[in-house]
Amino acid sequence: MTIETATKEAVKFVSPDTHLVRDHGPFKLRRIHPGAALGRPDDGGFGGLGLIDHARLQPGLVVRMHEHRNDEIISYLRSGRMQHTDSAGRSEVISPNRLMVMNAGAGFSHEEAVIGDDPIEMLQIFVRPEAANMEPGVQFVGLDETESTDRWRLLAGPMGSAAPSFVRQAVYLYDTHLSAGESIDLPTMPGFDRWLYVFRGEVSVGDKQAETHVALTIGADEFAPEVTATRETDLVLFLVNRRAAFSRAGTMSG
Repeated sequence: MTIETATKEAVKFVSPDTHLVRDHGPFKLRRIHPGAALGRPDDGGFGGLGLIDHARLQPGLVVRMHEHRNDEIISYLRSGRMQHTDSAGRSEVISPNRLMVMNAGAGFSHEEAVIGDDPIEMLQIFVRPEAANMEPGVQFVGLDETESTDRWRLLAGPMGSAAPSFVRQAVYLYDTHLSAGESIDLPTMPGFDRWLYVFRGEVSVGDKQAETHVALTIGADEFAPEVTATRETDLVLFLVNRRAAFSRAGTMSG
């Protein structure tokens, strides 16, 4: 079997046409159902990876205090700064150098305000917890951008893993900033499928091209060809054990 044939069989491309795009003036949203390629009309999730919002927020925007239940929410910013306030009494600034994970559990409220003069571009990632109504909490993690240049940076993982933050699900989150012309292999883990998202830029995967907003899914036991950036590119990768138990009771992730 050639690499080209293996790529066609192993890699499923998820078109941006499957996204729900909304323009609310200062709040532009691209809602991504990561399981769209699986063809299940009753469930748009990819196992425990429930939903992803790719959002652009303008300076001055405030998302008022609201509650989540049973969502594990990762706020991943690539540009801009956000003031976070929550029901646990925390007030923190998150940015490309500071990741936030809210483990909403039985109930957690938060408010977000864009601060400074720069717009925000971010992913808000809704992971389905392994069980409903667990203890709520919030985490903040400092990040070093140099650790993601032309290599994978581990951002989040299951409780007890080596990741700097945790979600209560068998899901790992990585990112990388690939220079034009650079190639990289995808991380692997037995039993974990891969879900790769082109946040910005363009890559070649075998004989296929994937541009901004395109996602690729690769099964745990399937061949994963090398990924090469045809121009400067930001990638986000999830490893997901789709056989792990999860709750669908989440405000958004369910």
